[in-house]
Amino acid sequence: MSQKLQWKVHTTALLKEISSNVGHNSQVRIPLQILQNLLAQVAQRATELHDPILDKLMIRLTLYSIAEPSSPDYDSETIEKILNEEEG
Repeated sequence: MSQKLQWKVHTTALLKEISSNVGHNSQVRIPLQILQNLLAQVAQRATELHDPILDKLMIRLTLYSIAEPSSPDYDSETIEKILNEEEG
């Protein structure tokens, strides 16, 4: 069984880090906030669709609360189970 390398991105933290380094008057700040809002909407829709491939992507982007380490919903066992499920 070969194991694929599965990179993860802590999307919310990345956006906050970028936002904090661009300054308060930067023209990038508002598009970053819009992107974060749109990603939250995508995550909400993904939970409704419950597509296994989409769920894996959302977890790898930490857009589901179970994948967000600072969330009370964080569940590393469930994350690993979902990410390691074979795609049929």
